[in-house]
Amino acid sequence: MSITINQTEEENSLQLVNADSKNVVAVIYLLEIITKVGKHFPVIFLSLASLNVVMAANDFLANSIEFGIMNSLFAIGGFVSIIQMHQRNKTAPDFTSYDREEFETLRNVEREMT
Repeated sequence: MSITINQTEEENSLQLVNADSKNVVAVIYLLEIITKVGKHFPVIFLSLASLNVVMAANDFLANSIEFGIMNSLFAIGGFVSIIQMHQRNKTAPDFTSYDREEFETLRNVEREMT
């Protein structure tokens, strides 16, 4: 960001706001893409692990033991990752299932804290 001598402070502040707002918009779009991909992450892992199983079987049948072992290890790692993601989702607390009474209790506690 270059600043010339003839510009006033108001022009500089407006330029900073425009640059910051463009960065914020870019971050928002990036986060939207990440969340869309993240929703389908287990499916992506499952497809890649399955592809590695197929490639390992092909490599073993083609007498390429080294690549067969490598693809088998990748497949095992993919399936382990899928199992870990599945277990993590089961143990995550669900904060959206409050009763009305629980919600009122939390609201009262929050009021007392402030």
